[in-house]
This record gives sequence, C-alpha cells and structure tokens, in this order.
Amino acid sequence: MKDIYKAAVVQVSSNARVANNLTKCRQYIEEAVEKGAKLVGLPENFSFMGSEEEKRNLLGEIETETIQFLSETAKDFQIHLLGGGFPTRAENEKVYNTALLFDPSGKEIFRYYKAHLFNAEVGDGFSYSESRSTMSGGKIPSVIETSLGKISSAICYDIRFPELFRDLSQKGCEVCFLPAAFTTPTGEAHWEVLLRARAIENFMFILAPGQTGVHDPHGKRKTYGHSLIVSPWGTVLADAGKEPGFAIAEINLESLHEIRHKLPALQHSLFLKK
Repeated sequence: MKDIYKAAVVQVSSNARVANNLTKCRQYIEEAVEKGAKLVGLPENFSFMGSEEEKRNLLGEIETETIQFLSETAKDFQIHLLGGGFPTRAENEKVYNTALLFDPSGKEIFRYYKAHLFNAEVGDGFSYSESRSTMSGGKIPSVIETSLGKISSAICYDIRFPELFRDLSQKGCEVCFLPAAFTTPTGEAHWEVLLRARAIENFMFILAPGQTGVHDPHGKRKTYGHSLIVSPWGTVLADAGKEPGFAIAEINLESLHEIRHKLPALQHSLFLKK
C-alpha cells in the first residue's frame, strides 16, 4: 500500500450539457494528474446539473456517458477516480444519486447510492426537494480497500449525519470523499466546520469536491465552491476557492495511523457496538 501520495478534488460549475461538463472535468483531472495526483474526486452533479424535466429526458445519456467517461478517464490517467454523484435508474420512475469509484484499470470498485435526500428551504429562493425524483439508497456506504488505503464516499447532505461517518471509521475508513453541490447560504455557514468536524471525530482524511457558481439561466441555483481536503487532525490542507479548477494535497496515511495510535478515541466509545 502507498502510504504517501497526492489527491485532488475537482471543482466545476456544471449545467445541463453533459458533453461540455465531462470535457471540463477531464481538463481539470489532467491538470491534477500533471501535478502528481493519484486519487481524484469529482463533485455531485458533475456530469449534469439541470432541471428535473431535462434529467428525465436525458437520463439514459447521462448514465451511459458518465460511466463510460469515468472508466476511460481512470484508465487513461492510471488513477483512482471518484465520480461523486449523478443520476442512475432506480424504481418507480425515480433515480439514485450515485457515486462510483474506478481503479486505474478502469474497473468500477465502489458504488454508493445517496442515503439522505435534501428536502429543505435555505433562503436562497430555490426550493429543494430531492426526494421528489430521487430514491434513497437506504444504506451506509461500504469501505473499499485499495492501494491508496481504505476509501469510501458519502454525498453532500450526508455530511449532517455523523453516525454515518462513525460507522465508516469503525469499518477502518481512512479516506472519505464528500462530493457536494452545497448551497451558498449553507456553505457559508456550515461547509468547512462540518467537514472539519467529521474529519476530527473519525480521524480520517475528508476529500470534498464541490460545485461552484450559478447553474440555471435565472440565477437562482447557486453553489458555494471551496472544495476542501481536510486532514485527520482537522487541518484544511487545500481549498479550491470560488473559481472552477481543483485543489491538491498530500495524503499521508502514516500520520493518520500515528494520530489514531496516540489518541485512540475511536476505541474508547462506551456506546458503540464492538
């Protein structure tokens, strides 16, 4: 296993044009790989961020083209690549919000259907009702053992449910993605503090690729940006700011193991099942 390597989180401003979105993602992935990234994450809605009607009409194209893109890109650049949330077919004419991880051979090695669906009014003039068209996966993500450590991924709104991340840490997770399309009001208030809290509570690296900017012609749907990489000690190692691009940082699993050994809080809970 490689104990020290570089990881990158890609930040984009996606819209309803699948091909254009994927082209932009590949550009940033290539730039991150040129800087040494071996593990790369793409945000929620990276391949499509449009209306519900557009999603229904384009679902087959979105699903097929996105999976092909992830597999080919991982293989082309010889990286582990996380596609952090895109629609795949579910039941009753609904979709799953799906995250996939591909290895350097282009093989899918991890799949997660978003469990917690975002139904909220956050004061930005946009009504969020994810459950209207999306089905919850209803399960905590798995943890996959790779050459880059034990990896998992949640998606966006899952960050507000610490029990999910504690379960992952109990399963040995060392690096957890949190791809997101965080709203501007909630991002300004909670994004960094929630990511740092989940990292500290569970002594794991958190890689949070996010959407940024305006995503609809009327300027109502806006996302926060500031894709982050956070250390197990809660230190922000990299911040992508507000513009599309990527952030990159060193992942040092040796330091993670040292922290868990010196401060074994994960073993001290009185209330977790052993």
